[in-house]
Amino acid sequence: MEKESSVNKIPKWWMINDKGKRSVSVTFASISFAVTTLVYLAASFEKIGSITMRPFDVGACMAYFIPALSLYFGRRLTDTKYGVKDQQL
Repeated sequence: MEKESSVNKIPKWWMINDKGKRSVSVTFASISFAVTTLVYLAASFEKIGSITMRPFDVGACMAYFIPALSLYFGRRLTDTKYGVKDQQL
């Protein structure tokens, strides 16, 4: 019986894409969306308890969110264009 290589193990915390496979691009896009949304919601309040909030910085949020979103859609486009099949690792 062969031991499974640690290189081929996919972390259990990665989210599952539309094909039922674990995907790092879906995970990054989802986390960046959640963080950007939370920052936007927190910035809508001037003060929460003793914590004062800074104004919402659109540039900083887009600099964080756009690369993750580009990774996700770029990956989907590449898979569709070249007919790449997801490999089970």
